[in-house]
Amino acid sequence: MLYEQKILLTVKEFAKVSGLGETCIRNLVRVDGFPVLKNGRKYMIHRQAADKWLEEQAKGTGGHRAAV
Repeated sequence: MLYEQKILLTVKEFAKVSGLGETCIRNLVRVDGFPVLKNGRKYMIHRQAADKWLEEQAKGTGGHRAAV
């Protein structure tokens, strides 16, 4: 499946497309401000918003930096 076409991704899917590990993504979903929805027991990550959030964190423009 082409993850690039999906709006919401699971932790596993987002880990694949972002190049980050699943543990790192699971830590990020607990960070205030990270664009995530909870669907039952699953976390669903908004792909475009998460990419933008990560870019802001890398630049240091997202307020406080997340320690992962």
